[in-house]
Amino acid sequence: MTATNNGLYGPLTKSIDIDESLALIALTNEYEQVDAWQEEALFRLPQASRSRRQEIVRAVRRKFLTVEADRFAATPLRRLLTWPSLGERCKRDLLFAQYLRTTPLVWKAIREVVLPHAEAIAHPLNDDNAEIPQDAWDQFLEHNLRQYTDTTFSRTRRHITAHLVKFGLLEDRPIPGDRIAKQFFAHFYEPDPRAFWFSLALEFAENGWSSRSLDYIINDSWTRTAYCTKTTYAHFVIEEAERAALVTTEYFGSEKQITLRGTDRVTQITDAILYG
Repeated sequence: MTATNNGLYGPLTKSIDIDESLALIALTNEYEQVDAWQEEALFRLPQASRSRRQEIVRAVRRKFLTVEADRFAATPLRRLLTWPSLGERCKRDLLFAQYLRTTPLVWKAIREVVLPHAEAIAHPLNDDNAEIPQDAWDQFLEHNLRQYTDTTFSRTRRHITAHLVKFGLLEDRPIPGDRIAKQFFAHFYEPDPRAFWFSLALEFAENGWSSRSLDYIINDSWTRTAYCTKTTYAHFVIEEAERAALVTTEYFGSEKQITLRGTDRVTQITDAILYG
């Protein structure tokens, strides 16, 4: 059966592997020319199928790399993801935010499905467990997919849940007596503070902001939603940025405003992460 509705997004049927993606991005330090990188990447990937290897290479290039002429641009994100001494946890969190920027349906799933469940179970008066029922995923997809078949619908649901498990925003547990099906449980995530800073700097730059209120950042920002983090943890991350002299603060009435330092805020944050 094929269904068509007013949703904005197409189905998601192709997976990404975190470690493979990071390895291919790191390979750009050895091969900055795109054709040479692609040839070497195809050689190094372990998949038996050449078509699958080509698919992986195309996805990594499209989602995480920027090409200028025939070479990879030294973007702030690429600088961070190829920096040898930057911890793997930070790289994974940086990769995750970029994955969400290029896969907005999954960010929306966090906002509309995962984060509300995480917030509900964190309430002291709520005794419900953290399981997200399949009906919640199905209702979300029925509303947001513009066209799908039964197969692409279920593959999209598996894509979202599998990738959020990979990146640590969901916990999956086997269902007793079923070798395939799993239960998915929501919880808050605490990203590396440096990844949060970088994503927030991109958010400021993309929207042309010079400052935003602390309340907005810790409750409603794209970055807070993306990482499905507690407001208290987001507050801690901003305090860390203030201690590192990456932001300045001032008050308008009772509202605390956060301003990222520098004219090129993304580069400023990138340099602080690399050299600070």
